[in-house]
Amino acid sequence: MPNLNNKIKNLLPRKVLFLYYLHSAKKAVLPDLKRRIYDKVYNNSETEKVQRDLTLLYHIVEKGLTMPVPRPGFGKKVVLDLCKVINRYEKMNLPVDDLEFKQSVSVLREYVEFHHEINFKLDDELNEKLKDIVSRFENIEGLKQKNVTKEEYFKEINEPFDVFCRSRYSVRNYTEEEIPQSVLSECIELAQKSPSFCNRQPTRVHVVKSPELKQGILELQNGNRGFGHLAETLLVITSVISTTKDIHERNENHLNGGMFIMTLLNALHFKKIGACSLNWSVSSDKDMKLRSLLNIPENEVVLMIISCGYLPEKLSLASSPRKSAKEITTEH
Repeated sequence: MPNLNNKIKNLLPRKVLFLYYLHSAKKAVLPDLKRRIYDKVYNNSETEKVQRDLTLLYHIVEKGLTMPVPRPGFGKKVVLDLCKVINRYEKMNLPVDDLEFKQSVSVLREYVEFHHEINFKLDDELNEKLKDIVSRFENIEGLKQKNVTKEEYFKEINEPFDVFCRSRYSVRNYTEEEIPQSVLSECIELAQKSPSFCNRQPTRVHVVKSPELKQGILELQNGNRGFGHLAETLLVITSVISTTKDIHERNENHLNGGMFIMTLLNALHFKKIGACSLNWSVSSDKDMKLRSLLNIPENEVVLMIISCGYLPEKLSLASSPRKSAKEITTEH
C-alpha cells in the first residue's frame, strides 16, 4: 500500500497535492483554532484569566529583582498593572490564600524592600499604590527570591532524583568562561534519551557561540533583557517537520521537543551549567529573521532558545512557586 500511495503521488501535479494537503490541514486544525478563539471571546473563565494576569506580571517583577544588576525603579508600568490586577482580584472575592495572589503581594513587598535597601525613592504615584497594597495585605506571604552561592545551587546534583529535580531553577547570571563543545555534546546525548514518537527523533540543536549571532537572536526574543547578553552559549532547539507523516501528527514536533528540552535542562544542571528557557512565541517575521540568521532549513520548526553559561560565585534565583500536584490533578 505505501508503494501504491507513492505512485499515486508521483502521478499527481504538485499543485494538486499542495491543495489537497492544505484542505486536510484546514480540517484538522480548525477545531483547535475555534476552541482557542471561543475561549477568548465567549469563555467567562474570569478566575483563570485574572490568575493568568497576576502570574505574568509578578514573574516579570521576580525576574527584575533577580537580575545580575537590578535597575533602580525598574518596571514601573508592570508594577502599576500588577497593583490593578490585585485590586481586580480582590473585588472578585477570590481566595487570598491562592498561590497567584500571595506571590503577587509578596513580590510587591520585596520590590518596596529592595528600593528601601538601596535608598532609592520611587515616584509618588508608584509609591502610593505600593503602600496601599502592602498595608492592606500585610499578613499575606509568598516565597521570596533566593540569594545563593554557586556551591549551594549545585550541592544536590548527585542526590536522588526527587531532590535533584527540585534543585534546578532558571538561572539568569553567567560568567564569560567558555562551555566546551564536548560538554554540550554530552548534555545533548543525555537529552536524546527522551521519549520520541516511534523513535523518529525529530529534535535538532543549533549551538550558537558567535557574539554577533547571539546578539541578533536575542534582539528577536522578547524576554532576555538584563541578562541575555551574558549567555556564553545559546541553544536554539528546532524539530524536523518531515519526521511527521500527516497533519494529524501536527503536535508531535512540539511534544517531543518539550520532553527533549526538559531532559536537556536537567543534563545542563547536572553538568553544573546554568540555563534559562526563552520562549519562541513570536511573529512570523521574527521567526523568518532567525531562520535567516542561522540558515535553519525550511522543514524545521523553531521551538525554544536556551541561554546558558557557567555561574558566578553568587547569584539570585526567582522563586517561581508551583501549584501542588493536588491542584492540577483530576482523578477519573
